Amino acid sequence: MNETVYSTSDPAVVAAYHAACDGYRAMSRRTSEDAEKLGNNKGALISSNVFAGPHIVGLAADDPASPPAGWVYSKRNKCLVSQRGKAGDAARQWIDAHQPPDVREVLAGHGLPRMSRYTRGDTYVRALPELFEHGGTLWARYRGDVDGVCTWERRRLSEFHAARESAEAAEGAGVAA
Repeated sequence: MNETVYSTSDPAVVAAYHAACDGYRAMSRRTSEDAEKLGNNKGALISSNVFAGPHIVGLAADDPASPPAGWVYSKRNKCLVSQRGKAGDAARQWIDAHQPPDVREVLAGHGLPRMSRYTRGDTYVRALPELFEHGGTLWARYRGDVDGVCTWERRRLSEFHAARESAEAAEGAGVAA
């Protein structure tokens, strides 16, 4: 399978990445705090796939028989979800208000395609790029064919691995990437 690597040091893209990551962390903290305030749950459950970014699908049940007001345990989803009808309005509003930002969607707006595609045997696979930052440069590695046009600089796979090793070494030494 082929692998394709891209990078960018564009300050606007790096800043957008930082803002999206900061927004994700802030929303995660707020979601945890607000879920705790609801009571009778163990926190938000987030799902993500190549087509849709991260999104809250429900709350982990503390006691399925005693959900917070407006919530109900779904045996199908194995989590707390909003009740149907008017009784679940507040739960649906809570879910909507706590959806995390999608970092990859932000980067798609800056020239980085969301996914790649390849075949594995008889199976058609879509995959997200491996993504990291090191030394003010964002790196992305795709498996298979990039699904779209990437406006970032095309790089060699060996450069990606060298940057990844350097980032891991800096992280192990407690140095900010």
